[in-house]
This record gives sequence, structure tokens and C-alpha cells, in this order.
Amino acid sequence: MPYLKLYGLTAVAFFAIDLVWLGVVASSFYQKQLGPILKPEISWGAALAFYALYIAGILVFAVLPGLSM
Repeated sequence: MPYLKLYGLTAVAFFAIDLVWLGVVASSFYQKQLGPILKPEISWGAALAFYALYIAGILVFAVLPGLSM
């Protein structure tokens, strides 16, 4: 159960940072640099799978080692 709580907290922190990055900081950069190859719609299945694995990786390789110090 503590791992699930840590996963949730990591997800909240990650999504807050990612929302600022994708929505504010780099949106025009991505549009300018990748515009012709960007899909017009989001592939939600691929996005959810990526984020689930990425957050698990952050938890395993950064959060848990940081807590054990």
C-alpha cells in the first residue's frame, strides 16, 4: 500500500510539471519544430500506457532510492 501512495504522489507531481511544460513552456516549440508530423488527435491508449510506465520508472529509479538515503 505505501508503494501505491508513492505512485499516486509521484503521478500528481509529474502531471503538474508536465502540464506546465506541454501547455505553457514548449507548446509553440513543438508546434514549430514538429508541426508537420504531429497527429491532429491524441492517442489516449498510447499516452496512458507511456505515462503509467514512465511514472513507475521515476518511482523505482528516483523516488525509492532517494527515500532510502
